[in-house]
Amino acid sequence: MTDYSKEFTCVDQGACIACPSSELTLAYCKLNGYKQEVACEWNGGVPKEYQDAHPLPDYITCQNPVELNRRLFFRNQLIFIVFGVIAFAVYSWRRRKLRGNGYSTV
Repeated sequence: MTDYSKEFTCVDQGACIACPSSELTLAYCKLNGYKQEVACEWNGGVPKEYQDAHPLPDYITCQNPVELNRRLFFRNQLIFIVFGVIAFAVYSWRRRKLRGNGYSTV
């Protein structure tokens, strides 16, 4: 039996959007939680029986969703800021404690 699963062409119909929680188990949402609506057509040479038995996709996985990249960027920046504040607090606390014990700074 011939595999015609790649014998169709799709055109993007919209931007990447986040998948609702009810769709996160579907194939197009599993990879990164984002989907993009597409309009697909069968290429020539695909038998009608195969077309009837295999529906074309309505959505595909977004390859590089801008919203996800932006959210991950700001999350990472926030983590770095928190670590920086914690490091500065520990530094200040140690400096006060050492000065209290009679050590001087050079």
